[in-house]
Amino acid sequence: MSIQLSSSNIFPEDYRGRLAEGATYDARNNTLLWVDIIVGEVHRVYLADLNKHEVLKWSEPKESIGFIGLTKNPDVVLVCGKSGLAKGDFASNTIEYFFMYPLSAREKERLRSNDGIIDPWGHLWIGLMTDFDVSAAEGGVKPEGKLLRITSDLQQVDVMLSNTLISNGLAFCNKGTKFYWTDSMDFTIWKFEYNHERNELSNKTVFLDTRTIFPGVDDAEPDGMVRTATGEIYAAVFNTGTIVHVDKQGNLIEKIHVPAAKTTCVTIGGQGGNELFITTANEKMDDFDAKIDNAALFGDLGGFLFRYQAAVDLKGQAQNIWGGDV
Repeated sequence: MSIQLSSSNIFPEDYRGRLAEGATYDARNNTLLWVDIIVGEVHRVYLADLNKHEVLKWSEPKESIGFIGLTKNPDVVLVCGKSGLAKGDFASNTIEYFFMYPLSAREKERLRSNDGIIDPWGHLWIGLMTDFDVSAAEGGVKPEGKLLRITSDLQQVDVMLSNTLISNGLAFCNKGTKFYWTDSMDFTIWKFEYNHERNELSNKTVFLDTRTIFPGVDDAEPDGMVRTATGEIYAAVFNTGTIVHVDKQGNLIEKIHVPAAKTTCVTIGGQGGNELFITTANEKMDDFDAKIDNAALFGDLGGFLFRYQAAVDLKGQAQNIWGGDV
């Protein structure tokens, strides 16, 4: 089965970013949140009033944002900046660091946050990868990344995976005993067994190799994803303009085509649980001399968000809440 989206699915109409990512639905106030990684912005739109579009932005131009997590206060988000965790407060319109990753001076210079997840126990899992300026200067991403688990009391930081490339889309099963993690440059979503008491990952197996779905496509990189309560996964596949929907064994159910090659993330939301929200990246995302025009509804529509309404409840997993105080 195949679904084709168009410019009529653009949402909201007043926004077009550079590298939109991290689509997150908050059922408590019926809002959609996302980030623009490169320019260091957090966006929030109220689905009942699309004119209410709020933006938090770092004042430091070299900052970026890889992931945002929901907290106990709907107006406060956990922001994973370049080098640590920050409080993003929509009430005061501020972003401020409160915890720095325990990295060496060299790692602080070379790495940045990418995708992450709040686990069922309220702890943060955050992937780090080569930063934009470093990879541009050196001709690509290096296998120097890592996946960290940071407890909600900030007392323990564990390296769960090391020597990673682009640490991306993550998910847990409903009971938290199975963990899904993407390394985009391996073209693979991996599946692990997870023992929470021992905080151990084991039995690493391939859940989905996107090259099997896109055999003639170079660099079909799996990116952000969302899992349903029934074990299905929707995953954005960068460079393909596609969201793939697979069953709990990783078998393809359908493709959702977007008029933007660089699909970056997808989530499930809406009050009926029947909507998909998809983020994309602009073709010229790292060319800061290029004008990002939200009136140009032709060619590749990268940088826009897209909204698709299904006929049934998609049964998306509820978003976990950061267990700490911010």
